[in-house]
Amino acid sequence: MLIFRQLFDPTSSTYTYLLADRRSGEAVIIDPVFEQARRDAALVSELGLRLRWTLETHTHADHVTGA
Repeated sequence: MLIFRQLFDPTSSTYTYLLADRRSGEAVIIDPVFEQARRDAALVSELGLRLRWTLETHTHADHVTGA
């Protein structure tokens, strides 16, 4: 079963996505924002997941990456 969360950083108007496999507990965060790293880590922990990867879809001129 897939876990999907869409997160938003209002300062940079940036969307970040968390995708995970519930069975394995492995997760990826897509386009993380540096200032939101604690929020993202808390969500990963709350859901009982293990962050395995971060993915950048493009160069980010609007924020510093949280990868």
